[in-house]
Order: sequence, then C-alpha cells, then structure tokens
Amino acid sequence: MRKHYSSDTECLEVRLVETIYRLSYTGTIRITVSADTSLLCRSTMLRLSLGVLVLVGLVACKTPPDAGNLVLVRNENTRSLFDRYSCGSGETSPPGRVDTTQRLQRLRQQMIQANLSAYIITSGDDHQSEYVASHDLRRGYLSGFTGSAGDAVVTLHSAALWTDSRYYLQAENQLDCNWVLMKSGYKEVPSIQEWLLSELLPGDLISADSRIISYTEWTNWDSYFTKAGLRLELLLVNLVDKIWGVEEGRPPYPSDPLFVLNTSYTGLSWQEKIAAVRQSMDNNNCNALVLTALDEIAWLMNLRGADVPFTPVFQSYLIVGLTWATLYLPPGKSTPDVEAHLNANGRNEADSVRIKNYTDIWDDLPNLKEDGDRVWLPSAFSYARGASYLIYKKVPEGKAVFAVSPVLLMKDSKSDIEGHGMQNAHVRDAVALCQFLSMLEDGVAAGEIWDELSAVSTLERLRTAQSLSLGPSFGTIAAFGPNAALPHYEPTFETNRIIDNTSVFMLDSGGQYLDGTTDVTRTIHLGTPTDTEREIYTSLLMGCIDIASTVFPEGQTLSSLEILIRAPLYRLGLNYGHGSTHGIGFCLGVHEAFNTTYHENFFGSQEPGYYQDNEFGIRLENIVTVVKANVTLGSDSNYLTFKPVTLVPYDNNLINPHIMNKKELLWLNDYHTKVREIIGEELLRQGLHDVHGWLLRKTEPIII
Repeated sequence: MRKHYSSDTECLEVRLVETIYRLSYTGTIRITVSADTSLLCRSTMLRLSLGVLVLVGLVACKTPPDAGNLVLVRNENTRSLFDRYSCGSGETSPPGRVDTTQRLQRLRQQMIQANLSAYIITSGDDHQSEYVASHDLRRGYLSGFTGSAGDAVVTLHSAALWTDSRYYLQAENQLDCNWVLMKSGYKEVPSIQEWLLSELLPGDLISADSRIISYTEWTNWDSYFTKAGLRLELLLVNLVDKIWGVEEGRPPYPSDPLFVLNTSYTGLSWQEKIAAVRQSMDNNNCNALVLTALDEIAWLMNLRGADVPFTPVFQSYLIVGLTWATLYLPPGKSTPDVEAHLNANGRNEADSVRIKNYTDIWDDLPNLKEDGDRVWLPSAFSYARGASYLIYKKVPEGKAVFAVSPVLLMKDSKSDIEGHGMQNAHVRDAVALCQFLSMLEDGVAAGEIWDELSAVSTLERLRTAQSLSLGPSFGTIAAFGPNAALPHYEPTFETNRIIDNTSVFMLDSGGQYLDGTTDVTRTIHLGTPTDTEREIYTSLLMGCIDIASTVFPEGQTLSSLEILIRAPLYRLGLNYGHGSTHGIGFCLGVHEAFNTTYHENFFGSQEPGYYQDNEFGIRLENIVTVVKANVTLGSDSNYLTFKPVTLVPYDNNLINPHIMNKKELLWLNDYHTKVREIIGEELLRQGLHDVHGWLLRKTEPIII
C-alpha cells in the first residue's frame, strides 16, 4: 500500500512490506522495509497505517544500510497527540469501553463484498437533523463512542474517529484500541479527506450513506477524491444497517403518533402556509418542492411528533405541487385526527394532503418529470444542510433546482400568536430556572453535595413540571470550573464535577413547550469571584445590554450589529470563537436557520462568552425578539430594536457596576424590574413563595 511521509521540505513515499502495528508504550516502532526503499528521517510528522501517528520532534531515526528494520525510538516521557490511553501492554481498559473488533470485522466483510476500500459513517440521519433518534446512532454502535458529535471512517486496515474538544476525554475512554482518535481543532489533525488520501491507492472506492450525506457535502467530497484519483461510490444501502439489527440490540424508532398543533398556538392554518409556499414556487417557476427537513415539514403542516430527541418532529418527507401535496409517513404514525386535519381523503387536491408510506418517496421522485421542468430542492443555508445527495439523484436528470427552502424563510418570522406563545413559554421556563438556581444556591450554602449531573436532572424535573412542557430543547450544558472552559461541554460520568463555591458555574439549557421553545444561559458564582471573573462577566453583560438596547434601521444584518455585543470584551483584549446569534424555532429546533437580516417578529439568541483554557468559562444568553423602536425625531417608522424574551436575573455577585455606564445600569435595573414583576407574579401564582423571596434579592436595583 502507498504511504506518505510529510516533512518540512518534502513528502516521501515508503513501501511497507509488513503491516505496521500500533505504537507500543515502550516507545519503539519497528518497520520492516525492503532494500530499495529510500528513507529520510528528518520529518516532523510521520503518518502510519492503523492510525495516524504524529510525532512532532520526538523521534530519533536509525536507518540500516540494506533490507532490514527501520527503528524509530520515541524520546522518554513524551506522548504524541495520537497516543491512546489504556492501549499499552498490561494496561487496564476503562469501564464501559466496548470491544468493537467483531463489529469492524463484520463491516469490513460488507465493504469487501461491495468492493470498497473505505466507508464513512457520520452522525446524521436521513433528514440531516441536528439531533437523531437512537435507531440512527450508527456511528455510536460501530465505534462505541456515544457523544453527539463525531464522524467515523473505516478502511480495510484502519479505523479513525473525528470529534471536537467537548468529547476528547469521553472518546478516549469509550473508543477501544482498534480506533485512532482524531482530535478536531488541532492543526496536526488531518481532515477525513486528507487521511483517506494517505491511506488509499489511486482507483480505490469510498462510500457513505447518500441518504444521510447532504448534496453539498457529497459533491465536495467527490470533487476532492476525484482529483486525488479516488472514487466516491453511490450505494443504496447503509452497510452498518447490514450488521446492526434487532438481534444486536438496535432500538426501534419511537412509535408515538403525530399530534395536531392547532391554530390557537400557530396562528396560521396549514392551508394558509402552503398557499404562500405555492406562491413562492410559482414566482420561481417550479412545479414541485421536495421538503426533507423535519422541522420545516412539522411547521408547514402544523403537526408535531416525538421521533427525535429534544425536537418535537417526526420522520417524514413532503412533496408540494402547485395543486397537490403528499406527506410520506412511517406506518402507524397517522391518526384519524391527523387525517381530518389534513383533509387527507378530500376531493379538492389543493385543499388536502395525501398520506403515503414513508418509503414510497423513492418511487415517486423519478415520476416528477410528469409535473413540469423544475423541481425545487432545498440548498444548504445557515443551520440547514439542505437535501441529501440521494434525493438529488432520484429527481429526473436536469430537473433539480437548488435554492433556499421557502419554508425556512417563512418560519423564521413568527406570527403574532406564535410570538405571544414564545413569551408565555419563557415566563414558565424562567420560573423553573429560578426554582433551580435558588435551590442550588441554598443547597451549596447548607453543605449539600451538588454536581453537574444532579443539576441537569433537577432542572429537567422542574421544567417538565411546568404546563405545556414537552421536555428539554437540547442537552443541558452544566459546567463547573475548568469544564466551563469548553463552550459546548455536556457532563458525563467521566467528567462530572462537584459544584461548590470555589469557581463559576455555567448553565446553558432550554425547554420545549406547546407554545414555544426556550434557550437561556446564566453563569453564577456561589462564593467570592476573582476581580478578573467579575470584569469579564460584567463586560459580557455590557455586550448583551449594548446590542439589546440599540436602535437600527430595518435591513440591518447579523454581521453589521455583531460588533456591539463583542466590543466590551474587545476592550479587554479578549474574544470568543463561537457565533453570537442563532434563530430559535416555535415548538421546534432550538437552533433555527434564519436569513441573518433582522426583521419584526424574529426570535433568536444573543450570547457572548469567554473561555479561559483549563480554568473557567462565562457565557450569558438571552432570547430576544425584534420590535418597532420608538424614535424621537424623524418620520421614518422603519426603525427596530430588540426586546428581551428571556427573563432570568443576572448574578449580582459577578457584576462590577463601576465599569458600567449610566445607560447600561439603567437598562439593567429596568430589566430586573421586569423580571421581578412578570416572573414574580407567576411565582406567586404557582405558590412558590420561597423562590419569590430569592428573586426579590437577586433583582435589587443597583444604586446609580
């Protein structure tokens, strides 16, 4: 097989006669080479089969004059980025680590039958969803790694998994020694494409599930591999499905039926929504629109389900024609109420939605040639990944037209009734969060033992006790001390920390309700914060205030206002790497795509943060909506501003009022007055008098 050795000045090809076994913890690799092999041992990076081994400046080289052994000796007491823990001779595997040897053998047998040299297993589902059902956790089954983010690649001789910094420790513990852990974010770590180029020969075949991979991602891969002399092969079956069935413990899809979300929550009927979609289709000269994103289908049809964690959607496809529409559902999902809601048996096709079997779409897509010349497929945009590659391939050749889904653009502007529901949902959600924060504060002060996992379970219990609750809207980020330095950390048994009064505790959480979706982040300190922590926290708060209080003409974009939320942190010479704003759905996805231009009834986040490696992290997040602004001069009414929807007190223990200006202090006092009035009233209505007393203390005005 061909291997590439990259150095500061050149890339060398080395012909290996025998398989290279993984680095032992004695620090020596022994490679058998043939006499005609030329070697140069000056490389700062060495890539080997059965895992990419990176040894940066840590090897001494001994090259025999003729055929024999090349011995690379690692310097004492050093580890490379790709060394695996608990994989050395005599070392004990961590508890819970899954032996994937047989799973990989069975997958490779399937690969050989399909004439493949590599197979890519991503974390997605057939609808490119952010969260996926347990049935679709193929990468988790194959690798044993259960984190929510990560992609696996298996060749006939190697296996590697890519994941981000949230999951380095979890992946190290869960992946057995068949796997190389690729820590995304390090410059030394190759991409999937780069790694495969170093592992394979020209002409080798690669594949993945084209139902899961988006058109954009597939075509990018195909272009890269083609230039490298490799081939990306289209298969109509997922190879992991062939080795993972009920007998191997694969869970079924949820069986919960759909339910109708009536217009008292949505404001608009599905008939009104689909009429607007058809107008967009007509304007773009399209005869059919194929929708594959589950949140778009649920929103358009005013239906909800429980097929996916954290998001009340359901497995489905939807094709909308100019005078007809077909919804594709798995068996048992529809009910008489749903059929009546959709007028599924009606004679007026424009005013009814036919229901067909979920898998029938693959037979129907090729027949769209009978419905005109242009079939609209959603393109990738913002958080939306667009239609899958297989959807594209099944549409008659030359008929597919890619553009941003009209449903995506419609649902990012909430109706008045949706907006009212969102605000009501945030009130009840704030009650649950205030209950939790007061309970945590009192408990720690009294000497109770709290940790990150108990915080997650307690908050979820309080949220689900609120009316109209459908559960959490994402996996709660409960991070104490150094764990908070990871922006998207989620606690596990391996990483769980005690929460006490020695550092900051960052809590990013949200809930799903029939009348809205929430997402809120607060950071608190239950002891005495450092001056640095207070200065950073207050600067982040100032950023929240400065952007929330700004007035701007209609048409301003996310990028044009971004400087306002970051500027106070910039003045400290600090910054953060994640975005500051995302859209949020209405009883749908907590991360919703939007067109980045602010308009009335937009709902989304404002969330600055700062993360000090291995020490602490601080983030603040409110959901806001865009409303008309009151301007003092001028007759132009097209000026807008933000209105906070999240109503949860900031931690006065972390606020340094001396670095805030008068305008910011007035805004903060006004915000806390609203929290005290609106949330306080609901706390009293629910009989939570102790929490109400806590709220009064937390919302005391700052004397200016």
